[in-house]
Amino acid sequence: MTDTARIIALWPRWTSSVGAMQQLQIQVRTQCRRCGALMRADLDELVARYGGSASLIDRQERCRMVACDGATFYLAARRYDGPWRILLDDAALRDGLNLCPPAHLAFGRPAPVANAAGLPTPGRC
Repeated sequence: MTDTARIIALWPRWTSSVGAMQQLQIQVRTQCRRCGALMRADLDELVARYGGSASLIDRQERCRMVACDGATFYLAARRYDGPWRILLDDAALRDGLNLCPPAHLAFGRPAPVANAAGLPTPGRC
C-alpha cells in the first residue's frame, strides 16, 4: 500500500441506504451547523424525495428552522437509546464540526451531551 492510497471508511450495513434505514426503523436526525437545531428526519419523506437506494452519508440540506440559513447534516442511531453516528465521511465536511453551536431541542432545551461509551450523540455537533 502506498502513502497516496485512499483509506475507505467502512460504514455499518444499516447506514447503506435510506430504504435500508426505513426497513430497519433506524432513528435519523438532522443537526444544523449554524443554529444547532436538532430535528427528527422522516424516513418515509426521504425515500419519497431521494429514492430508497440513496445514501445519507455526506448529504447536507438547508436548515428548516425559521430564519436560519444554515446547513444540516444527518445523524443515525440503530435503536432509540443507542449511540448516534454522524453520517459524514468527507474530511472537508467533518472539518469545523467542533465549532458548531451546541445542539438544542424544542424550546431551546439542550440535547443530551454524551453516552456511556463516549460515542457521538446528537448533543454534540
